[in-house]
Amino acid sequence: MSTGNDLGSNPRILIRSANWIGDAVMTTPALMALRKNYPKARISVLARPWVEPVFSGNPAVDEVISCGSTGRNSSIFEKMALARSLRSRKFDLALLFPNSFESALIAWLARIPRRVGYATDARRMILTLPVSVPEDRRNRHEIFYYLNLVDHISRLSFNTRSKNEEVSKGRAGLFLEVPAQGESGAGRILNQMELDQGALLIGFNPGAAYGPAKCWPVERFVSLGKALVGRFKDCHVLVFGTNKEVSVAEDICDPLGEKGHNLAGRTSLAEAMGLISRLDLLVTNDSGLMHVGAALGVPLVAIFGSTDPVTTGPWSTNTVIVRHDLPCSPCLKRSCPTDFRCLLGIEVEEVLQACLQQLKAVYGLKLEI
Repeated sequence: MSTGNDLGSNPRILIRSANWIGDAVMTTPALMALRKNYPKARISVLARPWVEPVFSGNPAVDEVISCGSTGRNSSIFEKMALARSLRSRKFDLALLFPNSFESALIAWLARIPRRVGYATDARRMILTLPVSVPEDRRNRHEIFYYLNLVDHISRLSFNTRSKNEEVSKGRAGLFLEVPAQGESGAGRILNQMELDQGALLIGFNPGAAYGPAKCWPVERFVSLGKALVGRFKDCHVLVFGTNKEVSVAEDICDPLGEKGHNLAGRTSLAEAMGLISRLDLLVTNDSGLMHVGAALGVPLVAIFGSTDPVTTGPWSTNTVIVRHDLPCSPCLKRSCPTDFRCLLGIEVEEVLQACLQQLKAVYGLKLEI
């Protein structure tokens, strides 16, 4: 147990996970930094079911707690039930990655004595350490937004200093490990598609949860797929997506015949992670799976429209970003209010050349044509 401001050497820490896959992946450097600062702490992550696989294999995490349906629209009774469950675990500190009032309210209801998070969404009064949003947030990558909270936790301990010198110099890395069920599931799916180890596997991720302003046109994914399977023998295109993107994925796969494989809505996140880890290349919009690919070290071609790769780009050196710098970009809008120039201006040949650049860099383009 710790007293006063001192967290002690083995505090019980609750992390409230970010709610979306990409954001969750971008918090992993902060988790690793927290573990480095508190090697004997018991660190628990409270996560939505759909992001739990991001943390299940993380060595910085002792347990993952599902928060089920207790979102912004859940009832106060559901929030109180979750809070009672957390209260029984007697956490010393709650670190809140989401900016929502709801995340701080549950930590307050759980009577966790130290509650650290950004002073957003009218929640300053129920945080014990409200942190001001950094002035340079729009100029630095999002991973530093989360790392900044870990640096502030050091103020709560008399005996622990921040050990994030490598972080401040920009060398923080993402961490993601494919869960066992993801590995086995990926193997099963590839066997069902009769894809052997000699196949060139290229993933397409044509969707994006944020909105259509992040999505390169479907017909251009089709043309890119045709160019790749026409150029390389044994090239197969795996199209990822959610249940909402099944028809989009089918529109891409149909023209590719037996070389196109629609996986939209047919995999869990763990299985998608397993499949992405086996890709030779992932072509993707700015999305959660883009960050999964970056964390797994997969060669990426990332297509950007309304969003800013400086702040939310793939945190990886194995990436080619395709983007047109326009006076209106990055507008950060979900839908384009004008003519969608940022993405309509990106031609198939431009993305194809980026794909060939990545394949050549990684494999020397020693691929049968």
